Amino acid sequence: MNCQEYTEASSCFEKSHAYKHLIIAYAKQGAYSQALDLADEKGFYEIGAKIASRIQDFRQAAYFYSFFEPNHAAKLYRDLACYYEAGYCYLTQYDALNAIDMFRRCRDKIKRSRGLKEVSDYALVLYLKKEYMTAFRIFIALDDFYSALECAKKLKEEKLITSCKMLIGYQEASKQRYHFAAQCFESFAPHKALCFYAKAGDYDAQVKLLLEHGDYEKAIQVCMIHQNLNKAYEIASVYNPELLSS
Repeated sequence: MNCQEYTEASSCFEKSHAYKHLIIAYAKQGAYSQALDLADEKGFYEIGAKIASRIQDFRQAAYFYSFFEPNHAAKLYRDLACYYEAGYCYLTQYDALNAIDMFRRCRDKIKRSRGLKEVSDYALVLYLKKEYMTAFRIFIALDDFYSALECAKKLKEEKLITSCKMLIGYQEASKQRYHFAAQCFESFAPHKALCFYAKAGDYDAQVKLLLEHGDYEKAIQVCMIHQNLNKAYEIASVYNPELLSS
């Protein structure tokens, strides 16, 4: 090897199973494919990473780095737009938020879905381990507001519970499921709930909510708009007889 007789050196290293030196000898001869294949086969990942970097095969370098420096591998994969591989590198380091960012950039829908499912499964494991806040942050990043709500309930954080219900409400409204969206808002934003009940065409729910909040006049107006005169008269006579004369 020192005399640069790499072919003969390779033969000796192969016979003596000195694979580390054999990889170097292959690289010295310019047989990079053989060197990298052997480095992968025998687990000499650091040498493989150095050789791949030297010949500017950065995808192969990222592969080798993933075994011992996954964060560096993730950055290399990201720069190469290999977002699926980058996401998995981040996930092996329990960096779920960066993993989500990478998986969402995948153009391949199957890979994108598979990667995000892996993150979701990881968040579920955290939930089962009672690491509710960490799981909550991941579910929010995944737009899985129902699972985030369960975490918030376990944490007994009213502000987080309300935030989750609000996000679920808007999510349901975006899918034109207005009735369910309205139910999400009822307890903390009744005016928003009234709007969604109106969009859902559920005027009985509108009237019921208005009565619960003591807005009798508006409840009567809703009944009048929809020509339910009997209901309007009933509300006026029960809750505010003075309205009968107006």
